[in-house]
Amino acid sequence: MRNRLSSHLFALLALIAIEVIGYYAIHKGALIRGYETSWIGAGRDLLIYLPLIVVAFWLTRAQKFKGNWTLYTTAIVLFSVGLLVQYRLYSDPEYNARNKAVARQEKTDTLRMRYINQNYDAAKRQVMGLPAVPPPTDVEAPAKESSYTIASAITSSYTWIPIFSLVAFALAFSFCVSDRFLLWIQRNSFMIVLLTLIPLAAAIVSSSAGKAAGNTTPWEPAKVPFLLGFAGILTARYKDLARTYWGIPRARDIVPLVVMAMIPFIPFFALKDFGQMLIFSGAYATLYLVAVRRWPQLLVFVGSVMLVISILVIGALPRDIQEKFPLLPTIARPIQHALPARIQQRFHLWLDGFDPPSPEESWWKKDYDEALAKDPRMRELADQSEAMKKSVNTDIWFDKLAFQPAQAIFGIASGKTTGRGLGLGFPEVIPIADSDYVYAAIAEEMGLMGGALVVLAVLIFVIAGIRTSIEARDMFTKLCSAGLTAFMGIQALVNIGGITRALPMTGITLPFVSHGGFSLITSFAMLGMLMAFSHRNAQDATAVARAKREPESAIALEAVQ
Repeated sequence: MRNRLSSHLFALLALIAIEVIGYYAIHKGALIRGYETSWIGAGRDLLIYLPLIVVAFWLTRAQKFKGNWTLYTTAIVLFSVGLLVQYRLYSDPEYNARNKAVARQEKTDTLRMRYINQNYDAAKRQVMGLPAVPPPTDVEAPAKESSYTIASAITSSYTWIPIFSLVAFALAFSFCVSDRFLLWIQRNSFMIVLLTLIPLAAAIVSSSAGKAAGNTTPWEPAKVPFLLGFAGILTARYKDLARTYWGIPRARDIVPLVVMAMIPFIPFFALKDFGQMLIFSGAYATLYLVAVRRWPQLLVFVGSVMLVISILVIGALPRDIQEKFPLLPTIARPIQHALPARIQQRFHLWLDGFDPPSPEESWWKKDYDEALAKDPRMRELADQSEAMKKSVNTDIWFDKLAFQPAQAIFGIASGKTTGRGLGLGFPEVIPIADSDYVYAAIAEEMGLMGGALVVLAVLIFVIAGIRTSIEARDMFTKLCSAGLTAFMGIQALVNIGGITRALPMTGITLPFVSHGGFSLITSFAMLGMLMAFSHRNAQDATAVARAKREPESAIALEAVQ
């Protein structure tokens, strides 16, 4: 695809047409299950494409954008998949119902009666006490109408968050194309990071486990200033890092970087948001690898990272797995005591999620005892016998921790290659399928093909971001581009890997696809920054080419400057 707006605009229009077909498929699937989807919600979602097209023309006409349009197009593809999944989930009366059992029963009754009317003969119907002749099948007459109104659409966060995201995109682009702003960021990078700690400190007081009220993450935008701050100090120090002894930089050069890198880990550790810590670690490692180009340093750094990962994995392995290897339990015991319970939970879910731990396991005992304290009847059952205690422990394990991962795996497996069909799967049984587990909903109803499309779009986006970093002509822009790409690429990898059990689940969102909270706003702000850097690269390349064609003009220009 050529790097012109006309080509990418055509792709965007084709995407809108495919989206309309998807909404119609969801509507038909809902009618089969006895409820009606909201045309108001569908119209609201399709109207969101209008500001997306306006932003594209604003970039071309007002900003004279010369960068890589692939960044924008792939982001909109991911965003469109997210729109479709959100509409599918929130149209289902079971997903947000207070009494999910009643909503599920209504859908089940509708499907059962439809099957009886289509397949039972007169004799079977009369035995069941039904009329011998079934009523005419009329899928256009749903049993339950949608309650979604225009007022609901206007006041919904799913209306305003995409708009705020586009505003964040425009502001990020406008600021990051300015040399003055980027120079100011480099000079004040450390102070920017320190100021960011203020809202993070407030978040520590008002939240836990990386989530605030409404399952939102208001500190998600902290990624951007932390990235800019680390890139700024690394830009000032990267030349000094070349002075090493056996591949290790001098203390006065590496200590400021370590201090800067450790700052965000303090609040995230207090918040128990280990998913964000993992993403920051990957982004910082990427920035260091981009800035440092000597093989001894790279080998020492990569070896150190692999050693830390190995230590964490050994310490977090379930005990029954450790016992299969000689001396491993002895080595892992001190590490295991030092690791937080949340990390050990995640590793057990990853490696042995369908087999609950013993109630005496240190990191699980607290949750087990709390569940028994809340339900005296369950405590009585657990005290009856060891077999009953094991059964109760299994129920608590799946109720508190393993239910969502298990349902996600079942959904992905049932989707197979082509999926169950839009509106015909059961992603609504996953409590947060619109956010952390959105990939499971995609894979269930769109199958391997839909999941592969998402992965392909992420790969194309990351490749375009890497190209932006390679083409940058100054170190700060190069590091920022690499860091932004790493943030979104690693976040997508961790999310998809966690859902498919290729990696431990960390409870983070999928960029551009998960539409709740601040995740979408941050993703579009990062997209605006990346496109600004791509635009600057194109301008620099044009200026260099013009200077080569007109050497006398270039000399005259340097003399004037």
